[in-house]
Amino acid sequence: MKILIGLLFTIFAFDGVAATTAKIERILIYEQGDLVYVYPEGGVKNPPACHGSNGDYLSFRMSRPMAKEYLSVLMMAFVAQKTVIFTTEQKCVDQSVSDTIRYFSVIR
Repeated sequence: MKILIGLLFTIFAFDGVAATTAKIERILIYEQGDLVYVYPEGGVKNPPACHGSNGDYLSFRMSRPMAKEYLSVLMMAFVAQKTVIFTTEQKCVDQSVSDTIRYFSVIR
């Protein structure tokens, strides 16, 4: 498993994206901004320069096509205390001060 995770990090590094592997500390839903904030335990790894002036979290907009699916799976991972591999845009796309989630994977 460690070799597979190391290989995934290597692939992500060459693809120009970053990965944070962690359990979820908390999830915040901000209706006025149409945003979901996900706080990984231990913080965001390798954040872009635009990240962090408002907190150490990842985010995505609820207006995305699969946002409801993202939210339901992340809530399941939070409640079940599962580890999540977050792959990010390495840019603050959905919010100007947090790295944007591109995709993620829930692992045991």
